[in-house]
Amino acid sequence: MMRGCAVLSVLPLILLPRPARACQCIVSLSTCHEVGSSDLVFIGTVELIEPMFLNRWNLTSPAYIRSINDAYTGAREHPSAAALARLKDAYLKTFPELAADQKNQVQAAKTVSGVTSLFYSSLSRGMRVRFRVKTIFKHEDDDDAPKDTAATDKDGKDNKDKRAKDDDDDRKKGPGKSEPVKTAAADNDKDKDEEGFFEVETAFGECGYDFQQGETYLVYADSDEDSDVLSTSSCSRTRRLSDAGEDLTYLFVYKDRPEESARLEGFTTTDEYYQLGFDQMHDPETTKAPVAGIIVELQSDRLTRYAESDVNGRFVFDGLRGGEYKVSAFARGYPVETQLLAGPQRFHIEQKGCARQVLLLPKKEGN
Repeated sequence: MMRGCAVLSVLPLILLPRPARACQCIVSLSTCHEVGSSDLVFIGTVELIEPMFLNRWNLTSPAYIRSINDAYTGAREHPSAAALARLKDAYLKTFPELAADQKNQVQAAKTVSGVTSLFYSSLSRGMRVRFRVKTIFKHEDDDDAPKDTAATDKDGKDNKDKRAKDDDDDRKKGPGKSEPVKTAAADNDKDKDEEGFFEVETAFGECGYDFQQGETYLVYADSDEDSDVLSTSSCSRTRRLSDAGEDLTYLFVYKDRPEESARLEGFTTTDEYYQLGFDQMHDPETTKAPVAGIIVELQSDRLTRYAESDVNGRFVFDGLRGGEYKVSAFARGYPVETQLLAGPQRFHIEQKGCARQVLLLPKKEGN
């Protein structure tokens, strides 16, 4: 489901520039939560954008707009069968990859208003982007079950091979209108990329994502509740691959060691009212009164690891199994100097889960 409201400014088939009003994102999620809530996560290269005239990077857009506007104006001012046919032809050229039934609807339209209605219907779907898939990290519900729990049949026998085959069959089917995903390697070779295609829709306007043909992206897509159509938006973490460094760090572990793909994100702060500043619909990237350079210690019965808070007071631990943990904050100079500032705080994290801990530090004298 699209996380935002597309704004479309159209006057009788005259397409105006992109709306000036920015998209208001209802939800914004961290990498861990975004992966968990998305139906499909993959890396892909854009091969086709349709209709191309909606794309802001397409320099030929004015020609498409003039063509359909001229045909519309001619059909309104000088109604005739020939003028209506020219309008239909301009519409079909603007949307060359309409499904057969949609093309038939255009050809069957008896009036200019009938064609106009179909145009708006096509426009409301936004742009359809075709990707050549390089790597699939998550596909529908395949990744929801714990990876280290083998399925068993009714006789209690290990059914792991059957589950692997079913998962592979699901990948090859592909979602919605997409072509079947074809694996480029042997079915049991998880180290090689999965080649195929996905088609993803994105809105026209500020809430849509401005894809460029030939560019490679990390895409987070969701399935429409009433259909198999996949969609993404500027409110998701979809972005150019070169800008997706933090996401790729998490996704590497998610794909390579799914049983160890839980993540802890947290903050070090001196703000006693930090809880009031957190919006449950928007995962924070910083906190009030952050403290940088704090040494954060994470412990469980299996590990002890360390991180250092950044300028936003933020710290991250990846590659965690589900279980019980405790987290503590030490002053700069640890482990030579062992000044405990906060903790240990105990918490539980689910397998493949996302946890957040805030370490409240004492204020320095005079602050």
